[in-house]
Amino acid sequence: METSRIDNQVPFMATHPTEIIKDEIKERGMSQKELAERLGMQASNVSRMFREKETITSALAVKLEKALGIKSSFWLNLQAEYDKDVVAIELRNEKELASIDQEYMLSSLLNMKELYAKLKIRSSLFVQEKLDALRQIFGMEPSQIPTFQSAYNGNFKKSTKVETDEKNLRTWQVLAYVSAKHNRPTHGYEMGNARKAAMEIASATHNNRITEEQTKEILFKYGISYSFVSKLEKAPIDAYSSWVDGYPAIVTTHRYNDICKLIFNIIHELGHIELHLKPNTNVAYISDGAYSTDQKEEEANKFAEDILIAPNVWKDIMNTSSKGIGVNDIVHHLKLQAKKKGLDFGLVMWRYKFETHKYALRGSSTEKISHPIQENFI
Repeated sequence: METSRIDNQVPFMATHPTEIIKDEIKERGMSQKELAERLGMQASNVSRMFREKETITSALAVKLEKALGIKSSFWLNLQAEYDKDVVAIELRNEKELASIDQEYMLSSLLNMKELYAKLKIRSSLFVQEKLDALRQIFGMEPSQIPTFQSAYNGNFKKSTKVETDEKNLRTWQVLAYVSAKHNRPTHGYEMGNARKAAMEIASATHNNRITEEQTKEILFKYGISYSFVSKLEKAPIDAYSSWVDGYPAIVTTHRYNDICKLIFNIIHELGHIELHLKPNTNVAYISDGAYSTDQKEEEANKFAEDILIAPNVWKDIMNTSSKGIGVNDIVHHLKLQAKKKGLDFGLVMWRYKFETHKYALRGSSTEKISHPIQENFI
């Protein structure tokens, strides 16, 4: 009967050799009294050996070999393994206490339950194992994550109309970074590529309604990462842009299941990449769909509006459509103008609603996001 540890994992608890002896005599139907007789020991001494988990010495191992027919080396190896496990468990427990303190610090800033769930880190693991998983995913010490997150906090104007959860906002940003890091584009980025990508996406949308996957392929072609991270509760974020590992990245939330709004959000973030983001700097731009008066947000909005529909074309549409047309008829006329000018009606309608804040116009609903991409953190 031989056994050995097949891995280097620390067991939850150490198994003393006397526990193996108990199991062995039980399987044989042997009493402690009979074992004591075979060992040449008093029954009280055997009882104490079990109770106090006495060390298996070389002399006792020889007696066990004679009494049970199991080699003395087996019992000595069990004792050595037990002693090793006791030390390892003590060290693990010390590390676990330190890890619990570290996780507590992180939990004051981040929604750790959501973070672990999104990154598929099992809740049943020891805390130190969870933090080791975070260390591997982020490529940094978990204690550095809050400092890193605050550096990437960037320009974010929270909506005054929606209740926000600060922990969830920070957690989403951390997840967006991980998602961008693990969705590396297929080509290198060159200055000006954000504008080129925006123009190609706009053209594809007007010519034949583009899918999110096609949009991702275009962005990857121009050296821009694109991914999706679902929104967290009370975290009103539409999109995010930043530099990650040497390339610009865009992450969206699908907060609204509207393909036109999604396209606008993506091109809005491309505006930040083109106009505001500097390579390899710890700055992020986060859009929450609010009508921000921040200059850079307004510049990104204008970039998106002008890329999607040229200023002179939009001016002509508005001049033509606004003369003597009532609110109830504007949708019909915008549809005619879109068809006449070869534009996607959804984008025309969405821009009109965005500029006028009239989102409840009858017959103005746009298409949902068909075949949305999935979250990917690996």
